[in-house]
Amino acid sequence: MKIVVGEVMENVIVCESDRETLRLPRELFPRRVFPGDAADYEDGKVTMWDEEQQVEEEQVAMLFKMLM
Repeated sequence: MKIVVGEVMENVIVCESDRETLRLPRELFPRRVFPGDAADYEDGKVTMWDEEQQVEEEQVAMLFKMLM
């Protein structure tokens, strides 16, 4: 599920998803995070979104929609 980083505390990072607010331990995050960062949270694992990768994926998705 897609999550967005909200408040960053010493040991806990508060994240929002479409359905709920999550309080996740900092150890789950692979790098330093800032409020507004986007990530995927699946099976207890956090994968950060790279902004450039996100834009590229959205452009590819648009291209496929236009081709269909």
